[in-house]
Amino acid sequence: MKLDPVRFVGPLISFGLVSAAAFIYFTIHGLPWNIQTDESDFTIVQLAEFSEMLEESSALAQYGGLLWTLNDSGADAVVHSLDPDGGEQQAIPIAAAENVDWESMAHDSQFLYVADTGNNANTRDVFTVYRIAWSGLLQGEGTAEKIELRYNDYQPGRRTAHNFDAEGLAVRGDELWLFTKNRGDRQTNLYRFPKLPGSYSPDPYQQLPVDALVTAADIHPETGELALLGVRRNRQTYLWRAPTSNEGVDWSRMVETEIQPADQWEAVLWDSSEQRLLLTHENNTRGFAGLAELKP
Repeated sequence: MKLDPVRFVGPLISFGLVSAAAFIYFTIHGLPWNIQTDESDFTIVQLAEFSEMLEESSALAQYGGLLWTLNDSGADAVVHSLDPDGGEQQAIPIAAAENVDWESMAHDSQFLYVADTGNNANTRDVFTVYRIAWSGLLQGEGTAEKIELRYNDYQPGRRTAHNFDAEGLAVRGDELWLFTKNRGDRQTNLYRFPKLPGSYSPDPYQQLPVDALVTAADIHPETGELALLGVRRNRQTYLWRAPTSNEGVDWSRMVETEIQPADQWEAVLWDSSEQRLLLTHENNTRGFAGLAELKP
């Protein structure tokens, strides 16, 4: 598909079948975990308790043998490096960036992507994903390039019941996939747009029936397996895993897992080096923010 550098509009689709190519890929290579694994087989292991500097940790990325996180809305434009077990390393200010409401991170082999896409009361109609080179971050400095986003279906108003907040950003191939936190219909819309600096106005590509507020997303860089986190009306957090392809998310093969213990779980990351899922939570239910591992 040829992408317009100013406007990228994807079709709104709902589907239950993956392409033959995707089916062959997953059959041959498998998924990090068996997609049919029963939820009772999972265990949360707390790896680290963060200091007050990371009380609102709400994102995770991985590069250079390190983990990376950030604090959400109202904090400084700073990213934090962690060792693989969650030990705090360095706080790095990001030039040419502003933290209006940072909510998520994604990464590839060259760049970190930071999603300034929070919109609790629907007071914003223009959003930014910052692209920051790993080469600078590993030297303790970072300068951001801007990817500007406007939802093509944006509607103002409905401050407590709108569908234009977003906390889940992931990289898939040459695209960024953004999953919304719908306060209106409590589903999540997928928006797809290039991971290049520019201005884009995507339409929703797909809607996933999560019946929850989605708080995080990641896509495994090798297998394409999606991991979504979200919280339901009972204040319980759930993890959904599903295969992806160029056609979107195959929700017909989704597996749902309830996350225990209860807390404000805000980030999810496929740790491809260890074949594990990592989560972070803010300082809420248990009185501390921290890093945990979900083990099958």
